[in-house]
Amino acid sequence: MSTADPAGAALPSARAATRSVAFGRRARIYARVAIELWPRDRGVAELRWAAMTLAIMATLGGLATLIEPFSSHFVRVVTIAVPASLLLAVAGWGRSGARVARSRALRLGLGPFVLIVALVGVGTLQVETLSIPAAGPLVVLAMAFAALTPGYPIAALLLVVASSMVLVGHWQATQGSGLRSDLTTEFVIGTVVTLIASAGMVGVLRVATRAERRAQRLAAQRRARLDALEALNRIIARFDGSRPVAEVIGSVVDDIAREFEITLVSMYLPIDATRLTMVGVAGYDDPFHEIDVGVGIIGRAAATRRTQFVANVLADPDYRAARADVRSEVAAPIVYGDELLGVVNFEGTDERPIGPPHVALAEMVVHALSAALRSARLDDDRRTRLHAIERVLTVSRDLVADLDRPRIVASVVGVAAELLSADVVALVSRRADGVFRTDAGVGFPPAAIGMEIVPGHGLVGRCIAEASRVVSTQVVDMWPADFRAMRPGGDAPHAGMAVPIIVDGTLTGVLGVTRVGAERTFTDLELGIADLLSAHVAIALRNADLHARVAESAMRDPLTGLLNRRYFDEAVESAHAAAVRNDTPLSLIVLDLDRFSDVNNQYGHALGDSVLRRVARAIKGAVRDGDVVVRYGGEEFVVIAPSTTDDGAVEAAERIRSAVAAATWEPVDGHLVPLTISAGVARLVDEPDGRSLFRAADSALLAAKRAGRDRVSRI
Repeated sequence: MSTADPAGAALPSARAATRSVAFGRRARIYARVAIELWPRDRGVAELRWAAMTLAIMATLGGLATLIEPFSSHFVRVVTIAVPASLLLAVAGWGRSGARVARSRALRLGLGPFVLIVALVGVGTLQVETLSIPAAGPLVVLAMAFAALTPGYPIAALLLVVASSMVLVGHWQATQGSGLRSDLTTEFVIGTVVTLIASAGMVGVLRVATRAERRAQRLAAQRRARLDALEALNRIIARFDGSRPVAEVIGSVVDDIAREFEITLVSMYLPIDATRLTMVGVAGYDDPFHEIDVGVGIIGRAAATRRTQFVANVLADPDYRAARADVRSEVAAPIVYGDELLGVVNFEGTDERPIGPPHVALAEMVVHALSAALRSARLDDDRRTRLHAIERVLTVSRDLVADLDRPRIVASVVGVAAELLSADVVALVSRRADGVFRTDAGVGFPPAAIGMEIVPGHGLVGRCIAEASRVVSTQVVDMWPADFRAMRPGGDAPHAGMAVPIIVDGTLTGVLGVTRVGAERTFTDLELGIADLLSAHVAIALRNADLHARVAESAMRDPLTGLLNRRYFDEAVESAHAAAVRNDTPLSLIVLDLDRFSDVNNQYGHALGDSVLRRVARAIKGAVRDGDVVVRYGGEEFVVIAPSTTDDGAVEAAERIRSAVAAATWEPVDGHLVPLTISAGVARLVDEPDGRSLFRAADSALLAAKRAGRDRVSRI
């Protein structure tokens, strides 16, 4: 069994880590040296290269002097190159290096200066120079440096002049001396090679420089594009769904104008298939708020779904001027799939024109906006739908909570006008007789309320006949014919719809809605809102009707169908208060069947109930429509007669007495049951309340009973 050595296993890892650290340290040193030798400022780099070239020349001169200690040919190189190298090193690495290097004259003179140091240092102007093997490399080194600087042509000319002077001097010195001419040939060849090599370096350098500049331009363009994309991303990020699209676009247009320094920027969204509306603008004093598709450069971009660039708008026949100084324009459509979402428009002036870069920018903007704007519109639609549903539900809760039908009807037309942006709203209800009549309206003539709607005639009539929603853009008959001359929008067709209100499978009403102008059609969302609203209205009206029936049944006598004493107690006080307030007459008739207990005792209560029902019908038929008939209890009845004097009440009581007497001569279950009725009449004089008036009429009834019954008595 063997065991692992943890310490031994850790050694390779430690060594690898040490090597990695050492390599990283060396890499940083090399990088620092490279930065020192190749700074971004080319002028500073040339100063440093010149200092290093002179230092190399001084080093070569020193080595040559050490090799030939008895020769003084290279002493001048060391003497001149060392201080020159130090001076340029101070300038190149000093704090003022960048300022010094900006001098054009300095950069032109660096190459020739280094060459002069080489020429003077090795004594090029002396004839003996031709025999010095080390002189050539110094000149080559100087020319190699000069090739890297703008002053290379000067240095090359200087080398040609100096070489020519050496050759002339050599020729003069060797005339008739018989010295070897091969040194001259070598000198000339060396000079030519140096010039050709340095010229080649210049060519290579220029090619490399052009490539570098091109790379820098491309890098700058990429950076600019990335900066533009970053700016666009920041701008497009505004469409985060937290605010409506129209509100966000205003900020987006301002951002584009500021970030990209464009004089005039605008953005338009479609109203419908034929029109655009301005939703964001920057730089305009009086922009076009609406533009027809196909009209102007913006309308042309919307119609063709293609970017329109016009370098000279004055030559474009479609151009429409929003500012007199505009000279160029680019309009780019925002398209998602096949759907036009909007148009982005840039316009330029003579001072700040629009060009191809702005065309590319506009297309970048619309490309970035298309998905964001589509998503934001969906957010807007969702927000609108949620708001509409919340509003309908809120209205529904209010409607369902209210059991008063008149208030419900008034609320429905107001809410429909608000939710559907309608100019005219009418609620039509089916009455007890089956006739449909207008109950309430907004933008509807008050005199038309209560008018009959004939099934099949007009928008609402068609809805009644079909019992389904009817939508039209050619509505001319929402108002009754007698009032159409006064309707909003005159005789022009309206956009309208009629939605049925169905309760328990039965059509009970119609909600009619119109907007002035046939182009103001209803969206799918608005149609859904109308359907949802009508469903909740149906529930509210059903509840109100049920409540009314329950309330009415609680107020009616189940045997005779007349109102009961519970109703009378409230009604008599209301009638008393109204008569006092309006200073109008009020009379009360209290009636009682004579000896009705004998009927029950002789014929039984079932026949007595039949008699009471017949008497109730007789009383009801003998009074006016505005009078209220109440079964007060047992065989006693009361009639509330508003706006009736005591004489009129006595006449009514006599009619009742005659009607009851005539009705009793008709057989009831095969029996003739003759009956009479007594009545007491009282009129409002100074009674403080309805109960006091009732007591007065009851006292009159008692007087009629005592006087022999079957008569009318008044107080």
